[in-house]
Amino acid sequence: MSSYESFRALLAEVCQSEGWGLSADQVELKFEDGRRQLVRVQEFRFDQTEMLRVFSVIGPAKHIDPVRLTDGLRLSFKLPHGAMALHDNELVIVDTLRAAEADAPEIRACLRYLAETADRYEKTMFGVDDH
Repeated sequence: MSSYESFRALLAEVCQSEGWGLSADQVELKFEDGRRQLVRVQEFRFDQTEMLRVFSVIGPAKHIDPVRLTDGLRLSFKLPHGAMALHDNELVIVDTLRAAEADAPEIRACLRYLAETADRYEKTMFGVDDH
């Protein structure tokens, strides 16, 4: 079984135990206040290592003025995990994992952290629940 297959099996177990929705490349987390957040998972290789890029969209970058974007990058430096980045013209929060080393507690913590953080910034910056 490849590292990606092992990760996918663990991801399915985590999602089932937490009651999170899982599709081919994303997880949907629902919060007590009725909001929700999607977290996407992409497989990639770096120096022959199977990696996972895990990210959640905060909102469209085109609606962020340069001052707020600069503030966001400063804030990104202070995050305990992951970072803010631009992906396909969207502001996201992203983290990476080594597929072979990811275990259930790490997967659970990563998904929850990215979803909660992205949702908080989406609500604060855009006032919506689109992602």
